[in-house]
Amino acid sequence: MLHFIRERAQGWVAWFIVGLITIPFALWGVNSYLTGATDVVIATVDGEDIKQLEFQKALQQYRDRMRNSMGDSFDPELFDNAQTKQSILDELIEQKLLYSAARSIKLDISDKAIGEIIRATPAFQTEGQFDADRYKSLLARSGYSAGRYEQQLRADILISQLNDSIQKTALVTDNAIDRLLKLEKQKRNIEFGVIEAALLTKDITINDEEAVLYYEDNKQVYRSPERVSVNYVELSVDDLVKTIEVNDADLQQYYDNNKNQFIGPEQRRVSHILIEGDDDASLSTVMSIQQRLEQGEGFASLAAEFSADTDSGQKGGDLGLIERGVMDASFEETVFSMDSTGEVSEPVKTEFGYHLIKLTGIEKPEGKTFAEAYDEILTEFKRQQAQDLFFEKAESLANLSYENPDSLDIVAEDLDLDIKSSEIFTRDGGNGIAENRKVINVAFSDEVLVDDLNSSVIEIDKSHLVVLHKKEHVAESQLPFDVVSAAIKEGLKLRKARTKARELGEDYIEQLSNGAEAQSLFPDNTWQGSQTISRLDGSLNKEIIDAAFAIKKPKTSPEYSGFMASNGNYIVVKLNEVIEGDITAATQEDRDALAAYLVRSSGQNDLNTFINSLKLDADIEIMSTAIN
Repeated sequence: MLHFIRERAQGWVAWFIVGLITIPFALWGVNSYLTGATDVVIATVDGEDIKQLEFQKALQQYRDRMRNSMGDSFDPELFDNAQTKQSILDELIEQKLLYSAARSIKLDISDKAIGEIIRATPAFQTEGQFDADRYKSLLARSGYSAGRYEQQLRADILISQLNDSIQKTALVTDNAIDRLLKLEKQKRNIEFGVIEAALLTKDITINDEEAVLYYEDNKQVYRSPERVSVNYVELSVDDLVKTIEVNDADLQQYYDNNKNQFIGPEQRRVSHILIEGDDDASLSTVMSIQQRLEQGEGFASLAAEFSADTDSGQKGGDLGLIERGVMDASFEETVFSMDSTGEVSEPVKTEFGYHLIKLTGIEKPEGKTFAEAYDEILTEFKRQQAQDLFFEKAESLANLSYENPDSLDIVAEDLDLDIKSSEIFTRDGGNGIAENRKVINVAFSDEVLVDDLNSSVIEIDKSHLVVLHKKEHVAESQLPFDVVSAAIKEGLKLRKARTKARELGEDYIEQLSNGAEAQSLFPDNTWQGSQTISRLDGSLNKEIIDAAFAIKKPKTSPEYSGFMASNGNYIVVKLNEVIEGDITAATQEDRDALAAYLVRSSGQNDLNTFINSLKLDADIEIMSTAIN
């Protein structure tokens, strides 16, 4: 088979197929083809298996979440390590334990409730209505069957119910809220002084011998990083749109072929009465309701009295407007076969039970004429044509860049693309195209950097492709001492100044504690006088606030403390007084917010303790080599 592919591999599509064959070997090894990936057990929890496939899906979902949150800065290598994999496995183990605990205390959720949650999920809806085809398509794309997804959804809900029952039952007393309020609203009267390290550098001299010694000991720091610039061609749908020429005949044909996009489908408003079950008793109940309708009783009142669909039942059975492709096939067929408003159907059987359906309204399709939709048609038509052209050119791009690897000239000429050039950039990236992490990684690959070949096609996104070729490469090099000597001397001076600032500050604290006047030690207004601050004071540096609130409460005389600030200055803080928070000034909103915080904090601790107890009682076995 591989020989057949190799002999006939033409273009990127064929090599993509080879890649698909290769990936499973890389992830699971040859053995998975003998036993099947689903049979590889990586852990057991009380005899229940966690299999390789389940783990891989959980890991991929985590990576997808991180990719969505990080965007172009996402680097897959950061999430392909033993620590991440172990964390994902630990989470799967905890989920198994929590689900088992939930079932053991008889937590459950009905099939009907699961169905309602699925139908109400926006991702599974089209224009606000559940779309069965979309539901199946999205699940298939994610590797789920409907049954497996619904089973996982049930487990997630039961685990969530269990978590809530633990976390939301934490007790918070008024005394605990009062204590936290006092701390939160506490104020402190302070003074502080700044010893600026930069001012101390004028008295510090660094000679060449000292600088050379530091340079020799830290040569690895003083290196010019490897840099590269690239030539590149890019193929994008957005660029191709600008090249598409159209005429009104093409647009009219597009409008005629796609009227559903511009003219909405017929919609019908219906009400129903649902009797759950498929047995004779359920059918008998439906028929008795049908008789009462024929005798003149109102549909709405009977729906409120009998319908198992309580949500619609409270509204007289009203389900709102529906269109084809949304409801159960039998239900839908009946609705769209009814002739006039007010008509009530015979009993209709679906997976949910028996229905009586009343047609309450018909809305015929409405939409835009060709002239009204002209701009929209033009945009969509050009976009569609550009996408078709994009996919045609994408294969040519892959083939030409691979078959002519020494330059981008032939690629650019055949596909009518411009060869562009980037600025020179490092492995940390640069400007323009070099901001993209995929481009950076490929630019520094052996294929481009060492072999001097065109890169493989880089998918910036699904409608934007790029191929690179090296333009200039500057290897990492050692910067000579003469180039960096001035920077080294300044750095050493500042380092010594910071040390001197710390020593001076600690000496000042001792003198101040023994009664010295701050103004005599801190000249030129570098001592800031008395001020009362809160924890959230925005007028003062947060480092000073944090230091002030870390000092113990003074007894008979002020307390002093000092710290090295992030900017290299040394700060001396004097605490004169602690002013306890006035809890009487707290609003009910303040108290409620603190109570909620304490409940969350205490509840999370309770949940963690519960999980740890489950782990201690469980029989957990991990096959460590399975996730390495």
